[in-house]
Amino acid sequence: MTLHLVTDDIALEQKLKVGYSAWARGDTLALASLFCEDCEFTLVGNPVLNPHAGLRIGIAGLTEVLGHFHRVFEVREFLIEKIVAKGDDAFVHWHSSLMFRANGRVIDSERCDLVRFRGRLIQSMRCFYDSASMAITTGRAQVAPADSRAPVLQAGLKVS
Repeated sequence: MTLHLVTDDIALEQKLKVGYSAWARGDTLALASLFCEDCEFTLVGNPVLNPHAGLRIGIAGLTEVLGHFHRVFEVREFLIEKIVAKGDDAFVHWHSSLMFRANGRVIDSERCDLVRFRGRLIQSMRCFYDSASMAITTGRAQVAPADSRAPVLQAGLKVS
């Protein structure tokens, strides 16, 4: 089944608002309909600290990572701060409050995304966020103890 949203004739800023609304409610099918078949989706960061980090190519990779994300996190609040679009490029600054389902911890996340369109579809998206806070929330890293001379266990490695 293919989903077609009526978004061809709206401004890129509005199209992005439709896409981010789909992301916030976990509607990966609606979100994927805004991307090119050969899209590139990159969540910048270390996959050891965040398994969602890395490059995904194509709709299958995009829907896989977004589907997994929404199984692991619940979006509690979502706010777009600013969208700037010029030509085929856009920048989106946004915030969300996410609950990590495994332990109930909540993270207030701030993100900046660089978006490139090809025609009326998203060709690439590079997402920048606070990967350290995400790793701490999910238990993949620990906060350093108050005594900074003590060894710290971070991302499975002992650091001194």
